[in-house]
Amino acid sequence: MAKKVNGIGPIILVLTVLSLGGMILYKTFKGAGKGLRNSRTTRGVTIDKKTGEKKPMTFIPADFDLNMNEDQIITILKNPEKHPREFSQLIKNINIKVLKHVANRMDLPKDLKKEVEKEYDVHHNYLKKLYLRDFASLQDTSSNLYKIWYQDQASSSVKLFNEVASKYTCYLVDLIFSTVAKRGGYDFLKKNKNMETPCGIALEEAMYPMMDRLERRAVIDDFSASKGLLEEKVEETIAELAVMEVRDKKAIDKKLTTKFFGFGVSSTDVQISAISVLKVGFKLDRAFSVALNTKRKEVVVTLPNPEILSHEVYPRFDKLDIGWMKNLKKEDFNDYINDLREAFRQDAYNSKIFDKSKGQVENLLRMILEPVVAGMGNKYKIRFRYQKNLDDDLKRMKDKRRKS
Repeated sequence: MAKKVNGIGPIILVLTVLSLGGMILYKTFKGAGKGLRNSRTTRGVTIDKKTGEKKPMTFIPADFDLNMNEDQIITILKNPEKHPREFSQLIKNINIKVLKHVANRMDLPKDLKKEVEKEYDVHHNYLKKLYLRDFASLQDTSSNLYKIWYQDQASSSVKLFNEVASKYTCYLVDLIFSTVAKRGGYDFLKKNKNMETPCGIALEEAMYPMMDRLERRAVIDDFSASKGLLEEKVEETIAELAVMEVRDKKAIDKKLTTKFFGFGVSSTDVQISAISVLKVGFKLDRAFSVALNTKRKEVVVTLPNPEILSHEVYPRFDKLDIGWMKNLKKEDFNDYINDLREAFRQDAYNSKIFDKSKGQVENLLRMILEPVVAGMGNKYKIRFRYQKNLDDDLKRMKDKRRKS
């Protein structure tokens, strides 16, 4: 009997310990379960149902993709009413591009990033109408932006589009992400410690850099169009550009003696002085052109070599004593004047008048072209080439081909 009692005691003790442990575990898990039911976790953001507190969004670094078909965009913007479908697609592409960048910066999960594009599709139909209406209105009321210098006004079109797009960007970002962030459990309105906002990110990191790049490309597009207009106007109005005028004075003294059987029987004394007005310049209808080299960042102006455009000689007879035997012919007078004319021209060729004329024409054309070239960026420079240089280049190219 004693042995049986001793065997039951340990069993009762073990059961008692197990019962106490079970009660403790039950109470522990019951409390934990109650706490879990009062809260939920969404991507690391715990939201308390009672307090409704959410963690603010944290932004991570991300690069904005600036790749785009600039030529196609500028063509559409120059005449959006002619390309309504393309304009609609352009609005969508740009807005989606901006929204995706903001989503990347917000470090949204993949499922929420897909929600961003779906949410935009809900608003696209009325947004494209607002963009087109405002853009067309600005084009009509901003005629002062159009300069006679440009043909297609690409720069003005990009600037107007920038004004319209910037107006709707913040509205669009707030509209889309306030909805998407709510679905993901983010506090969209609460600012983070760096004071970054989706609106600021969309404008500063996406929209403005994109528009700046389009504006630089538009300036190049305008210049490419306007250079043809410049060449045409030059050929029509200033085919001959005189940049230097030289005035000079020379005299010639001729004494002629008529001899008879070796003896001088009559003499003639002629003294002629003359004023010369010589103009040096360029015949621009021969070789004037403006070309754009985007690889070297150069605007290349091609000119003919300077030459004498006009030369007027005003002779005056200071002395004319003709002997009793006339031995002076009209051809002699023409020869004397031609001698003076040739002397004037020779002095011009021997002087630095042609080099000076190059400097003059370059300064003149820089005043015309630099305001336009400056709009393409500081890297673009104006370079001048003359007909002689072109001939040398062609000769070098031919020699190179022969050797190859």
